[in-house]
Amino acid sequence: MDTINPLSSIPPIGSATSQGRNRGSQGQQLPTSGQLLKALVVEAKGEGRFILDIGGNRLTASSTAPLAQGQALQLQVVKTEPQIELKIVNDTLSRFLGRSLTLLGKSIDLSSLFQVVRQLSPPPLNSLSPTSRNVLESFFTLQHNSIGDKDGGSILKRLIENLGLNLEHLLAKGDKNSAVHTLKAALLEMAHSFSTTESIAQSTSKILTTLELFQLAQLHAGTDTHVILPIPLPFVEQGYLLVEREEHDSESGDKDSSDSRFSLHLTMSELGNLRIDFLHNAEGVFIRFSADSQEKADFLATFSDDLKAAIRHTSLKSLAFSSGAPDPMSDLIRQLVPEGRSMLDTKV
Repeated sequence: MDTINPLSSIPPIGSATSQGRNRGSQGQQLPTSGQLLKALVVEAKGEGRFILDIGGNRLTASSTAPLAQGQALQLQVVKTEPQIELKIVNDTLSRFLGRSLTLLGKSIDLSSLFQVVRQLSPPPLNSLSPTSRNVLESFFTLQHNSIGDKDGGSILKRLIENLGLNLEHLLAKGDKNSAVHTLKAALLEMAHSFSTTESIAQSTSKILTTLELFQLAQLHAGTDTHVILPIPLPFVEQGYLLVEREEHDSESGDKDSSDSRFSLHLTMSELGNLRIDFLHNAEGVFIRFSADSQEKADFLATFSDDLKAAIRHTSLKSLAFSSGAPDPMSDLIRQLVPEGRSMLDTKV
């Protein structure tokens, strides 16, 4: 295992999801055991010493690993006492990345898993813990609720929050109760309990690796202003939401002066590839639909009046339709792998 020992302390790392534990004096979250960090090797000084950039802060570290200037690292905090020790996990993430992309298929839909479960006797869910059984059944029911009414946004929010994309973070900070009430925790228990039942193992593995792909995507995004979230709806074959937030300084300090950018990247059975870009600022909202053909874009445009009528709480400044929507998976790979780099980093 290649490790890194910082010779200067790691500064606090901001987190929009911090909940009060292990915070610095400025309300920032200090590194905790198990936490994943992104780093860049700024300089190799020789004799196993390096300058790393972590979260925009530079520090000196020692390592026996053959690191090179300009190399991007994924690090995990192994321990924090008596000094911070970081484990290099590039190779693990690279192998995991290939596996996730290979197995990614439909969206995070429990339908196929429940179809398998219903065909087996005795009922497999009965052998799970009550918590996991309740999580699976509740998530399945919630997924098949209609999102076409005013509560649709709330349903989607609950689905995303219950996925368990922060499972490892919850466990690392000791919040086991919240961790076990997530879909990922329930699926991990099911995968362990039925590892020899091929039909269940296969269905469970596909959902788990899809979840893990989005965890990896967010890890590579690496900022609180750049968020990648799956769309766990049965009618979406593949899809994710990319959220970007850019805050602009203003003399008044008014946060409403910020621009909010969202983009939905989807594949749907009837519409094919679809990308929807949103820009919301003080003027109102700007929306652009991109389909994978002009014919589909023209079809979407016939619903312009319906969309305008549905937007009531802000001013719609622009609504455009065009072709050229890429495959969502290709876009996600571009998010994971910077231009000019290989998917597999074998340097470490």
